[in-house]
Amino acid sequence: MLLLFLLLLLPISSIADYTPDWPSLDKRSLPSWYDESKFGIFCHWGLYSVPAIRSEWMWWYWKGDQPDANVVKFVEKNYKPGTTYADFAKDFTAEYFDANRFAEIVKTSGAKYFVFTSKHHEGFTMWPSRTSWNWNSQDIGPKRDIVGELKTAFKQTNVHFGLYFSQFEWFNPLFLDDGKFNTTNYRDQVSYPQMFEIVNKYEPEIVWSDGEWDKTDDYWKSKEFLAWLYNSSPVKDRVVVNDRWGTGTMGSHGGFLTYADHYDPGKLLERKWENCMTLDKLSWGNRRDMKASDVHTAFEIIEQLARTIACNGNLLLNVGPDMHGLIPAIFEDRLAEIGRFVDLHSEAIYESKPWIYQNDTNQPNTWYTSKLKKGTFNGRRISKKNQLFNQQTEKQTVIYAWILDTAHENFELKSVKTTENTTAKLLGTDAVFSGFGKSDSLVIPSSKIPWNKLPRRDVIVLKIEYAANQERNPLKSSSY
Repeated sequence: MLLLFLLLLLPISSIADYTPDWPSLDKRSLPSWYDESKFGIFCHWGLYSVPAIRSEWMWWYWKGDQPDANVVKFVEKNYKPGTTYADFAKDFTAEYFDANRFAEIVKTSGAKYFVFTSKHHEGFTMWPSRTSWNWNSQDIGPKRDIVGELKTAFKQTNVHFGLYFSQFEWFNPLFLDDGKFNTTNYRDQVSYPQMFEIVNKYEPEIVWSDGEWDKTDDYWKSKEFLAWLYNSSPVKDRVVVNDRWGTGTMGSHGGFLTYADHYDPGKLLERKWENCMTLDKLSWGNRRDMKASDVHTAFEIIEQLARTIACNGNLLLNVGPDMHGLIPAIFEDRLAEIGRFVDLHSEAIYESKPWIYQNDTNQPNTWYTSKLKKGTFNGRRISKKNQLFNQQTEKQTVIYAWILDTAHENFELKSVKTTENTTAKLLGTDAVFSGFGKSDSLVIPSSKIPWNKLPRRDVIVLKIEYAANQERNPLKSSSY
């Protein structure tokens, strides 16, 4: 009885709620901050920024199973004979790296979380890992704890800090031997300890796993790690993870789902997902031969943001700094432009939910997000935290229509039914439209739009209130 009494006095969080199996781990709810954030910045930075050719997979394209002739020729032409990948480390100086500047650029973009590559497939760790002696940013190259400096800088902001981690390393002898001899020495001596290292030392709120596809989740001990992460780690109550934990887990197990890079389903997904994409259309890492035309425009990113959050996703947008520690000016400019848009339209983004329609079948390239007004409805409090989408009620639902094709004489939204009280505010201006009456669609003539007052003319976001009641389950409908 005494033991039972003492157990009852323990905080609930101290009791191991999750066991190392997918049925248990998949029951964990995502901390609400992640869904509410909607937009994050990814950052791929490592030794590959020194040669800066083709992509962050440069080493594999140079020395992998099927070398790229162009990469081989580049090295032969620009580096002395006998050059190895390890030789790039001494040139990875990062002399202009300023973690506070990184944090400021990310904050200016409007992003609410940041994910940094603590280690990519090359195995070079951006922190002084105990299991990567002389192959880390403290021992060679920058001679700095890059992860630690970024963690400190982001603590001064309202941006959540996360870490990407590659499970495998292309050419690590222990990993290659594990494949040959069916052993687990690489996992036991390198990857598994490193995951605990980054969580205990830097307390990331996101653990973004990758490079897992060649081995099972049993090999990586993913389920054991996640059970510890959720039950006992210093970030157990606020951490989120992705779905890349072993062969067959992507799109099925973990926290939010990524399915694939640049994933854009165009329809509502029941489980939270993430669209991870790059500003440079051709690479995650820095490229010395990148052209301006290779970089996505701000409009293209805004379009992806709208499509993504309308379908229950988050957008994670990647930048690749150079070997000197600078985020390319064209990336910085794009992020600032995106940030200006996000700032003026923040209410349509942060803490929003999908609506009963994800896009409009009549108005081309129009996407919807929504919110519920604070308060009560029919005598009961409205709770929006755990619901997937907002039903349409005249008095409580606020609809945000993202019109991404603005070259029309009339904007007719057939998904929106109007009432005598319906209003549509043009975000970023003081323009408000009313007098729609009862109708099966909301129509605004282009001539009524104050084009000269818009923050940009290629995107219109309408805040629609008091639209007519509608009931619809978008998960059970074939039309979006």
